[in-house]
Amino acid sequence: MSELYKQAQTRIPATISFPSTWLRAYEDFVSKNAGSVTQIESALRSLTYIVPGRQPIDTSSLCWFLQILGRFRESEIASESLHTTTLLLSLYHTSVLRRHFPSPSLPSPHSRYITFFKARSRLYANSNLLLQTIQYTELLCEMFFKRRGGDKARWRLVVALEMIKAICRMIMMWITGRRMVIEGTGAERPAISGMAEDVETVETERKKDWNMPRTGMKLPALPTERGESITDFLTKRVISADDIKAANRLVRKIGTLKGQVAEVMWILRPVVYALAMQRLQGRKKRDWRPWLLGFAMELAARELGKNELRERVAGGWRGMTGVEKEELQRRGWGLAWWGMRGAFYENVTRSWIGAFAAQFKEKPLLDMVGSVIEDYDYLWDEYYFSTSTM
Repeated sequence: MSELYKQAQTRIPATISFPSTWLRAYEDFVSKNAGSVTQIESALRSLTYIVPGRQPIDTSSLCWFLQILGRFRESEIASESLHTTTLLLSLYHTSVLRRHFPSPSLPSPHSRYITFFKARSRLYANSNLLLQTIQYTELLCEMFFKRRGGDKARWRLVVALEMIKAICRMIMMWITGRRMVIEGTGAERPAISGMAEDVETVETERKKDWNMPRTGMKLPALPTERGESITDFLTKRVISADDIKAANRLVRKIGTLKGQVAEVMWILRPVVYALAMQRLQGRKKRDWRPWLLGFAMELAARELGKNELRERVAGGWRGMTGVEKEELQRRGWGLAWWGMRGAFYENVTRSWIGAFAAQFKEKPLLDMVGSVIEDYDYLWDEYYFSTSTM
């Protein structure tokens, strides 16, 4: 027994260390083949966009091989599984590459803002990561729950995920000092393609730099031999006001009760809309009440935010930072997706999409476009998260 105990003591640590060894080997592979990994990710992501797959196979189509890839049993789950896995791997690969390669010398203001609060608060970093992970996997989870448990289980999942996301956003708003919630990982993948050539070019250019005799500082050589105009050369070196602002000043604090109510309404809107849809559970897709409730909340939050902006920010829209403008533009585009949801989609949009797809039927090459539109029509009609913007 003592010998067996000693053998177990020596083997168990080695067995436990295997996963970490494999993980380090995989990270080393990703760092050494970063360009190829990025290209594979892009190809897989593009493939999942064009083969959602629900219609029967048409062997007369020139793209019948793409249809075969998509039209097997539970094809939408398989396609979405591939898409979700690609997104999660891309997120992981970005973190690996950021550890092995230098970050951009001048990261974007959006990246600086999120990175600042992630470094300042572990709770903010965990909430941000959880929010991104749910957004990447929510549609796949909805498909699985609907297939296994029906509409009742699916809507329970939808409401639960929307509540978790709302909690994450409330935490992020609270930690940042009642600022507008800015979404995103904040991680910028280093530019890998042509890195060796870029390094050689930089070293060559440094040799041509002019040393100032009094201060010893170096001035870069003008681009007379590279075919680049002096205007372009100087434009690349211009920095904006956002580039030199402190990271915590890239988004202003919401100082009025009106503005805070608007942000909370925007955060809670998906939860309220999901609860209203859960009560119907697909029995009355043409019922306008959930759609009107959700759209009214988002529109009211947007108008309250605009009023607070006019009162508190000098110059209104022109006085905002680039990070705030990007977020408000993203939310503005989110309003357009209400045309693809609920009663508006069932009563208005769906007939337009069907008529548009029918124009491509039985036409060479264009028939594939009509099939892809019909496939996405199925997703928009059957799954809540396929048109979710939050």
